[in-house]
Amino acid sequence: MRPVWFTFLNGSDIERLELTDAEILDAVEEGLRAQGQGETVIEPRVHLVPDAAFDGHFNVLRGDVAPLSPAGVEIVGDFVGNYRAGLPSETRTRP
Repeated sequence: MRPVWFTFLNGSDIERLELTDAEILDAVEEGLRAQGQGETVIEPRVHLVPDAAFDGHFNVLRGDVAPLSPAGVEIVGDFVGNYRAGLPSETRTRP
């Protein structure tokens, strides 16, 4: 059995990569090409509202792009109360 490794990235991790626009576009093109060739698994987004009192929700997105190797999960939290308090309303986690 092959080992499974997890890498957790946050916003500052992504910023430190200093990806160029060309690198980002190349990755998007490769992902779209793989999707067109049936080499991806992109599952429907799961929308989770933990409690109406929180005035927000989480979206859980999952997928795998075989030619790029790793599978990925992104969790997006969006809370209106944070926006009203002058804080970012969205937070993202990509394990």
